[in-house]
Amino acid sequence: MWVTQALTGLLIAFAVAFLFNRLLSTKPDPREPPIVQPEIPFIGHIIGLLRHGAAYSHIVSARCNSPIFSLPMLNSRTYTVTSPHLASHVQRASTSLQFGPLIIPITQRMVGLSKDCMTKFEDANGEQEACPSFLDKLHEITYFNLSPPEIHNVSAIMLEQLTRRINAMGERTETGLFAWVREQFTAATTFAFYGPENPFILDPSLIEDFWTWEASMIAIMSSPFPYLTSPKAYRCRERVVKAMVSYFKNGRYKQADKLIQERHRLHSEYKISLEDTARSEVGLLFGILANGAVTTFWLLNNVFSRASLLSSIRSEIEQNAVSISPTSLDNYTNTISSKSLTSSCPLLNSAYRETLRLSAPMTSSRFVTSDALINNTYLLRKNSVVQIAGGVIHLDPSVWGPDAGEFNARRFLTSPYGTSTDNPASKTNVHPAAFRGFGGGSVFCPGRFFAQNEILSLVAGVVMGFDLVPQSVDGKIEFDSPKDEKRIPIGVMKPLKEIEVGLKRRQGVDVNLALVL
Repeated sequence: MWVTQALTGLLIAFAVAFLFNRLLSTKPDPREPPIVQPEIPFIGHIIGLLRHGAAYSHIVSARCNSPIFSLPMLNSRTYTVTSPHLASHVQRASTSLQFGPLIIPITQRMVGLSKDCMTKFEDANGEQEACPSFLDKLHEITYFNLSPPEIHNVSAIMLEQLTRRINAMGERTETGLFAWVREQFTAATTFAFYGPENPFILDPSLIEDFWTWEASMIAIMSSPFPYLTSPKAYRCRERVVKAMVSYFKNGRYKQADKLIQERHRLHSEYKISLEDTARSEVGLLFGILANGAVTTFWLLNNVFSRASLLSSIRSEIEQNAVSISPTSLDNYTNTISSKSLTSSCPLLNSAYRETLRLSAPMTSSRFVTSDALINNTYLLRKNSVVQIAGGVIHLDPSVWGPDAGEFNARRFLTSPYGTSTDNPASKTNVHPAAFRGFGGGSVFCPGRFFAQNEILSLVAGVVMGFDLVPQSVDGKIEFDSPKDEKRIPIGVMKPLKEIEVGLKRRQGVDVNLALVL
């Protein structure tokens, strides 16, 4: 009897949900992108995204032979773009497709901003006389101070810190490669931006706290009670916030890079509390640490797992980016120029971009503020979300050629946009909007120039100074760890398994390294 009642109840609930969905949904315009209905009405696509993460766009794209399609979610819909050509049109429609309305609630859930702070953040257009355009000013400060002319000092400090840490290593260091990269990257970057008395220098345990929070960020953002559902990650975040409050309260930010000082000044100008200022900085920390560290790990993996590529990149760096100067009768220094790594080492740069292509399923999202006709073909309705599925585009054989799913270190050798291998006799440049490693349009990653300096320099320091060897005599290095493809894509995919290595100084290279601009 109870089984029949339960089934009847489920059927009624399902029918109500279905009708409720039909009533709330806007009747589709024939010009709208084709709709991919979920297997479970109302919430099916949400479940799919939570279950499959970055892989869900590939699953849905395989069901719909269209460069753009609609995913009904609750009483709204999300448009997904899988064509570089259409992606370029979405990027140009900046007046009706905006990033601001999405980033505000995401940031609040990420770092736990107060309601008072959110009121000031939400006034993105300066509609309240007391608080004009806070986000616009914050955007301007961030992009200006991370532009190439302005990052000279912070980059020099970062390179000095990496140099010190690399030269302090012994003849052999046994470690997990990902853990080692995270530590070097976090310590050098936070020192460069936040100064010699930053929280991570005063309390190195905060490095692990940051990465524990980062690993559970999606769980924290998706829960109304993160302190109950993700208590460890929540406590780790709060420890970092508390340390940041102390950092600002004691004036230690006065030794920081001008980006941090100007951000602090702006928060003070708008009377944002010290705690919310600290929480805002934790959000910036995610931006300057998370993707760069993981990309460095994957680039090291991709280079050291291919002996021929490792040899070629070592030769390229030695010929084009290294100068040797004696420091005594028996010692000398290999000085590696970051500028030369970027401008004169095309194979290294190509491998870097190819690493991003395969490990960074970046999704560029915009909120549709008014009805918009894209490419004079597809109508995007107001109050919807449009996403450019970078992960799908990055693995599309029609864009990159039949080896789209494979690592090809020379794919970006002749063009920063990449070339297709569809016709080996005549390589064709791919569409400029196909490579999504840094975002696109008006929302390019502001820190991409600093990140490139740091990633290439750290990789060059390891490549020129060390061999990666097994930790045991009869062991081997298990390169190419599976990627966490089921995590909702918020950045570069992390490895599911650590790669245990021995970092051993190269034979015949009894030399100090100096990483410089």
